[in-house]
Amino acid sequence: MADTNTEKDLEKKKRKKKNIAILVLMFLLLLCLFIVQCHLDRIKQEALRRQQETELEARQRYILDSLRRLEQMRADSLAALEQARIADSLRLADSLRMADSLRIADSLAALNKNLNQDSIRHVRDSLRHVRDSLAALDQARKDSLKHIADSLAALEKARADSLEKKRIQDSIRAADQVPPNAEITPPAGRYYDPVKLKVKCDEIKCKTYLSIGDTLHPQEADKAIEYNKTGSVFFFAEDSVGNRTPWEEAKYDMASDNICGKNAYPVPVGGKTVCVDAYEYPNVPDENPRDMVSQEQAASLCEQAGKHLCSLEEWQAACKGKDGTKYSYGSAYKQNKCNTNTKAAKRSGRKEQCRSWWGMYDMNGNLWEWTSTASKEHPNMFYVAGGAWNTNNGSQCTEKKFSFYPQNQYPSVGFRCCK
Repeated sequence: MADTNTEKDLEKKKRKKKNIAILVLMFLLLLCLFIVQCHLDRIKQEALRRQQETELEARQRYILDSLRRLEQMRADSLAALEQARIADSLRLADSLRMADSLRIADSLAALNKNLNQDSIRHVRDSLRHVRDSLAALDQARKDSLKHIADSLAALEKARADSLEKKRIQDSIRAADQVPPNAEITPPAGRYYDPVKLKVKCDEIKCKTYLSIGDTLHPQEADKAIEYNKTGSVFFFAEDSVGNRTPWEEAKYDMASDNICGKNAYPVPVGGKTVCVDAYEYPNVPDENPRDMVSQEQAASLCEQAGKHLCSLEEWQAACKGKDGTKYSYGSAYKQNKCNTNTKAAKRSGRKEQCRSWWGMYDMNGNLWEWTSTASKEHPNMFYVAGGAWNTNNGSQCTEKKFSFYPQNQYPSVGFRCCK
């Protein structure tokens, strides 16, 4: 049995070697065919070149032969004419013979003229063909030189345009050394659902980037990027002339459960949790906030909604966020973040960056907001907080006034509710 297996293995090896040998032979055959084909192509090209040279030499020989035939015919004609003249001189005495000789000379002259004209015409045709060929070659040379000159001119113009464009860009870059403003949306804070991050720039031709967790993996941020984790996101922007903002950090806290319901979020206040409305009353995004309402009416409307008018402590805690910043968006005043430098209130939530850490919008500017906290200096008056659309940097989270009578209505005062 073992011998049988050994024989089979040997047979397989032989077949394998045979197949390999066949493949090698086929490869060598293909290689030989390729080499033969290449050699045949070279022979064909050489034969074509020799044929062209042979045709040119034949044309040259034809022209030289034509010239030689012309010269021989002219010599023959001159010799015949000389013989006729000798015969004429010998027959001077015989007028009849002289007349015949003259007629013969005239006939020979006519024949010689015809022969000369045919030969000259043939040579002229050949020379005209040569001149036409030379003229065509000269015209082709001129066209080629013109094409080269046009190409060089186009290249030179393109180079000049490129240099001019670079010079203009360098001038713009030298004149503009101010980096753009970059902001990430939605802004840093606590969220209860996944968000779509996008970095915006205040210039038209501007590139924006963000990196999640650190600054080592920047990616373009002109399109929304899905995000749903607690941590830091870093971002920057670069304008068209290379001015770049420094890396900025936005911290996000993705919470799992909102106990406050729709358009309200929990805020820790003095050891307890208060649900504060995300928007000024009627607490609906993109709605006009309610103004021209007294403090008494504001308290009544909150009670009807099952809530209460926010106290000054609750209001300021919601505005300052977990880090206790001066403004809902940070520690320094930025005119474009909230509605603090215009001529009227805006719809709720339109200023996307004017959001506190806990999720409240428009707490700086837009409308002053009634609170349920009475003034210490004037117990019959109540504080309003946060500033209005025209208070500029006087719209901090700690900004409050007491010069508003609770029974009066004011066009720049609104409110929000707590629970």
